[in-house]
Amino acid sequence: MPTSDSQPELVHSFTIDTELSHSQLKSFPKFIREHMAFGALPGIKMSDPEAYASTGGHYLEFKSGPQRKPYECTVRVYLERPMKVEVRSSMGKDAEFEKHLENVLLMVIQFFEEEARKSTLYVAFMPGSPRTAQLRQRTSGVRNIFMGNMISLFLLSILIGVAVFTLMSAIGFAVYAPIVMIGLMLTLVLSAGKISSFGSPWKITSGSREVVIVQHQVPEGALQFYVGEYREKIRVAKQNLFAMFAGYSGDIKPETIAEEFVKVGIPADKNDFLVRRVDVYSMVERVAGKFNLSVPTIVINHDPRPNAAASGFTKQLATMIITMGLLVQLDDEEIELVIGHELSHLRSGDPIVLFSLVVAEYFARVYLLFPQWAALTTIPGLWILYLIGIFWAIFFFGKFLESRADLEAALIMQKPKVMAESLKKIGFRRLVLEERYLEPGGSRLGEWLKMDPHPPLYFRIQRLESLDLANPPKHPFLSSVRAVTSGLVNSRKVP
Repeated sequence: MPTSDSQPELVHSFTIDTELSHSQLKSFPKFIREHMAFGALPGIKMSDPEAYASTGGHYLEFKSGPQRKPYECTVRVYLERPMKVEVRSSMGKDAEFEKHLENVLLMVIQFFEEEARKSTLYVAFMPGSPRTAQLRQRTSGVRNIFMGNMISLFLLSILIGVAVFTLMSAIGFAVYAPIVMIGLMLTLVLSAGKISSFGSPWKITSGSREVVIVQHQVPEGALQFYVGEYREKIRVAKQNLFAMFAGYSGDIKPETIAEEFVKVGIPADKNDFLVRRVDVYSMVERVAGKFNLSVPTIVINHDPRPNAAASGFTKQLATMIITMGLLVQLDDEEIELVIGHELSHLRSGDPIVLFSLVVAEYFARVYLLFPQWAALTTIPGLWILYLIGIFWAIFFFGKFLESRADLEAALIMQKPKVMAESLKKIGFRRLVLEERYLEPGGSRLGEWLKMDPHPPLYFRIQRLESLDLANPPKHPFLSSVRAVTSGLVNSRKVP
């Protein structure tokens, strides 16, 4: 590799946490050259990317600057954990470019990590549980209904209400339909926590607090062959590792893991392994304490997608669901902010609010709307329009609750920037491909009109990044209502 000599003045530096091993990070320059073939990142010029080795470590260096300004600089990305980025320029600082560069590099690294996962074997343990786990793409459709702050659950209840009313009208008991409907809805929401955790073999408790995740990089593009070739040996290695972690509470180094793989006949190098112990119970307990809540039931879902949800009708019946993908892709601080967002929903009684809203809509529809406007029940087009309108209204109301949960988590945890970083990592593909976060332009009204209880990600991130902790909003919910309404009204304006 070539070596670098002269260095312009250092004007900016920052770090980006990564889930990748040192061995995987060394292939980052190759990823840049192959995927950034046109020499430009969104809104940023990039030229002459080269990989270097020095006494300070391996790093990628390239010349850069904003596409629409004459500013020029040299960017150096150290291939280590965390990834350190240095910006050097003889033209001084450019704060706007530096912020944009941080966002762009974070998105690029997320795509790089996504690509690297295709050649990574993940094995997870929960000391105290007799089962190991691997990340899997298959998820339960029923569980997914209960992993969205109960919005999907309440929309399902509307459909159940229609079915109940239709059925009981057909058999001559329409007068009792509301009672049956409310009974079914109440059963659903009271059981939401248990239903959402059904089938999850790992329940986190004060006695079984941790999840251990071992990441093993295999040759690029060879994961399927690797697993097939060494299936039995991997099984034996997993059993040996499980016994090792079950009997030892300290840190176990990658070289120890590699030795276990070699013992069973699998070629391995310590640089191809990454080991992480996550004390999930302490995280939830710490965050719950800040929200003045008791620790809810905690279960781990083996879904590789980063997500978390707090299901349950009351604080006492709550279940916190955390996916394995969240533990893999976010650092501890970011995970705590995501947990804080979910606990905000419980602290504010959002499930009760939504339940009351749906019950009120049901009674208004059955006893007020339909008797006065019978045409709605006989003209299919009007009936469909009504349902679409109600669904959209509930989704839009959900945007108020989600925005308030973002705000409360950031205020109580005092870390709005960390909350914003977690959202960028969780939704990076959506940010880049759907919402033009890195290259804004044109109307964003369509993003606001989606049947989604969450406001657009760009809005949530920008609001968190602009939050002034020295002058916080006095009323988080009212502030969120105003912000969401303003976001919708201004969404047609071209930035």
